[in-house]
Amino acid sequence: MSTPIVLLATVLALTALPAAAAEKTLVVGASFIIKSLDPGRTIETTSNMVNHSVYDSLVTFEGEDLGSPKPALATDWKVSDEGRTYTFRLRPNVKFASGNPLTSADVKWSLDRVRNLQNNPAFFLNSVEEVLAPDPYTVVLKLRAPNPALLPILASSSLAALDSKLVTLRGGDASVSARDKDKAESFLNGQSAGTGAYVLERYVPDQEVVLVRNPNHWRGAPKLDRIVIRNITEPATQKLQLERGDLDVATGLDQDQMKALRSAAGVTTRTSPAATTFYVLLNANPQIGGPFANPKVQQAVRYALDYDGILAIAGPGAVRLAGVIPTTFPGALDPRQAVRTDREKAKALLREANLGEVKGAITYASDSTIWGVQMSLLAQKLQADLAAVGMAISLNGLPRATALQAYRDGKNQIGVWSWAADYPDGQNFLVYGPGRTVGKRAGWLPEASTEARELAQLATDAETEGDPGKSAALYRKF
Repeated sequence: MSTPIVLLATVLALTALPAAAAEKTLVVGASFIIKSLDPGRTIETTSNMVNHSVYDSLVTFEGEDLGSPKPALATDWKVSDEGRTYTFRLRPNVKFASGNPLTSADVKWSLDRVRNLQNNPAFFLNSVEEVLAPDPYTVVLKLRAPNPALLPILASSSLAALDSKLVTLRGGDASVSARDKDKAESFLNGQSAGTGAYVLERYVPDQEVVLVRNPNHWRGAPKLDRIVIRNITEPATQKLQLERGDLDVATGLDQDQMKALRSAAGVTTRTSPAATTFYVLLNANPQIGGPFANPKVQQAVRYALDYDGILAIAGPGAVRLAGVIPTTFPGALDPRQAVRTDREKAKALLREANLGEVKGAITYASDSTIWGVQMSLLAQKLQADLAAVGMAISLNGLPRATALQAYRDGKNQIGVWSWAADYPDGQNFLVYGPGRTVGKRAGWLPEASTEARELAQLATDAETEGDPGKSAALYRKF
């Protein structure tokens, strides 16, 4: 067995910005999380920020209203009675930045490419059996099984429409062999190929992204001429640059910095919901996890953690979770059901495990701050909490890109990570289950045990249940 130990969820995204910006260039400070700017290969936070500006999807969400998707490239849609067929009507007269007209062939090509690349965003379309383009302005999605979360999923920038003619000329491939044949990533890291309000002018890895406005956007030309997003990993540096006027927007500040800025002249502070969970991964593969693959050691870790102290690191706005689904989504458990610190119980579990001294290493992104939460501080806190019950834990802090690759390759013995909601539905957090994205990275597969098989089936049942009340009950059971 392997279970994620969910530390907390941030419910407030912290941003500070001047009360008014006179220039038509907006300069944003952010701690970059970018694997790629190719929509078919990325779901990372900063990539999404960029790609939502340069690409459009069939549907979208407006502002902080996550209640239901609104029309974007699709003006309307129909869902069959059995929930297995979605038919979208495209907006006419939309053009890509290249001048090429958008047609259903572009949407089909783009979605097929995501599916066939088999990269991180491919799981969004696991329920889709076939994408059809019966005429230039109609797109049909045929599903293997009903998926009530499909519309929110389709708002993802990973599922945006790409200029298929242009990208194909630059090595793009959407065939079943796309995983091996597609060579368009380097092109898409240097030039966007979308219908969005902005166009990618320049991307310098680990430094900055520059966007310029698309004067021919179907919604009309955007108000800003240019957006510059700078990679500033330290929140304190963002705050300093904001105060001296080098930044228009600072993101991911911690609570103390936000408090200090509330009285600063010309600065406005804002908070908004951010359904991001932070968790500890313990690898269930004995060859990687070592003693942490032992269920009793896993439970000892659970009871050893000082959850109140962890919440203090995150600051106001963070909540303790009882399960893997954030409290903002249906199906979440009551926080009062959460496991509480019990170090005597943790020590007893370690004695029962009878493994002698338990040693391990925590891998984390040492240069990463997520919504004001420094991952290095979480790792240090975890190390201290486990030492309090007799475990000898070392810290393996790595640059974000290196740490992220080791995590995705399933090589973490112990990891401290976060998972942000890719779409506003509890289904998004089934990734923690056996054989799913996070479960697999923790070496936890359905064939590991009867319980794992039952959980895998429960996840499938939950994501295909069309009745909201029944699906929420299944999420709670999960």
